[in-house]
Amino acid sequence: MKELSGKEIPPINGESISVNVDFILTHFPDHIFPRTISTYKSRGKQFEVFSKEEMIARYEDSNFVDCRINAYPSHTQYKGIQRYPPNFIFADLDLSTFKSKDSLERALSTALGIIRLKINGIPTVLWTGNGYHIYQPLDSVILEEYEQFSQFEQPSQKFIRFAEFYLTSGKSDPSHNPSFKSCMIRNTGSYNSKYAKYNLVKIIQKWNGYRPPIRLLLGTFHA
Repeated sequence: MKELSGKEIPPINGESISVNVDFILTHFPDHIFPRTISTYKSRGKQFEVFSKEEMIARYEDSNFVDCRINAYPSHTQYKGIQRYPPNFIFADLDLSTFKSKDSLERALSTALGIIRLKINGIPTVLWTGNGYHIYQPLDSVILEEYEQFSQFEQPSQKFIRFAEFYLTSGKSDPSHNPSFKSCMIRNTGSYNSKYAKYNLVKIIQKWNGYRPPIRLLLGTFHA
């Protein structure tokens, strides 16, 4: 058993690490690297990696604790011009914002029902130790390139936050405000250090590989 900050960390199988990293990377359609990650050892500070191998090595260096990766690649903007579409929805349902575990479970069930009804999506769901993360990839476009959104400031980034709120019926963590630079998602099979005992980040449901078209949400978003 390794230790970090006085807490015992159960061992992780080396083969499963690569499998779990591969699974998370399947959520990203292209331009996988360079991309920022963060770890316990980096104290949550993001730094850039350029390959899967480098990513795993840095995770290992942090004993696989607090391993996150940005859902969006580096350089999504250039001189104020949006270069990358909002093709990943990250919703955070945190137990601390609910009255009970039962109400959290109902919120998850409702969110998954809305995602299935509105966009025919079946997202990845992770248990992080004190709540659920929902990861839904999309087939998307850069909203700044479309006339109906030209009057708005940063519509692509605003869409990321709108989608989280809308698809969770407003039950997502109000302090969670993802952006292209801060959409940091946890890696499955790693550990969450936020609690008295390290919690393994577990897969509750796997994404089915389908990327719903963003147009299914654009009418409501524009309104």
